[in-house]
Amino acid sequence: MLRKDQKYVLMFIFIFLGILTTVQFRSILHNNRNKPSIAYEIESLKKELEAEIAAGNELREEIEFNTKKKESILKTFVTGEDDGQLMEQWEELKLYAGLTDVKGDGVIITLNDAEEKNPIDVNWSLLHDSDIYEVVNELKKGGAQAISINNERVISTTEIVCAGPTIRVNRNRYAVPYEIKSIGDPKRLYSTFIESPIYSVLKWLGIRVEIKEAKNIEIPKYNGNIDNLVKGVEVVEQ
Repeated sequence: MLRKDQKYVLMFIFIFLGILTTVQFRSILHNNRNKPSIAYEIESLKKELEAEIAAGNELREEIEFNTKKKESILKTFVTGEDDGQLMEQWEELKLYAGLTDVKGDGVIITLNDAEEKNPIDVNWSLLHDSDIYEVVNELKKGGAQAISINNERVISTTEIVCAGPTIRVNRNRYAVPYEIKSIGDPKRLYSTFIESPIYSVLKWLGIRVEIKEAKNIEIPKYNGNIDNLVKGVEVVEQ
């Protein structure tokens, strides 16, 4: 009787193990079926991103072409109507407005998220748009004559806006690290930033901050659509 009971017990164990094996096998098959779809989705998103970047580059080239065409027409008109003084004033205004490439001595600041997550709040380990905004303000206080963020020229209408894990500068998205170039008196810019409250806060939070003086820094002109800068603005007649 005892042997008969043992047979039933063993049969039950074998059946149970068979069911477990079948379930596990089906689970593996299901996961393997999902892997190609996930890989396909990632590849699809990658292609979509590449297409968006290509479209953005085409728009930039078109803006650049139209800007040069407009400048060519203006130069032709000015040359025929003036002795050169008006053209000189026009070039000077473009320089002040950030519409020309510039080069000079200054400082380069590189900012990156903290290497380790803050145990109190993980957001403290990340760079935010407000941090970049404060850094730019300190450089302006230090007499910066031209500033760029990841080669995006900072002008009077430049917006620095948080966009998820990235920031948007002049409507273009950028992820860390952020390279901020500034042309001006290198010593003054350096000391102004090092002695600023934002520098102390960033270092205390563990944010990676590097600053160095540099010569012949190149900062590109604003490459957006300048027509949108004054859209809706009307000159007041005196």
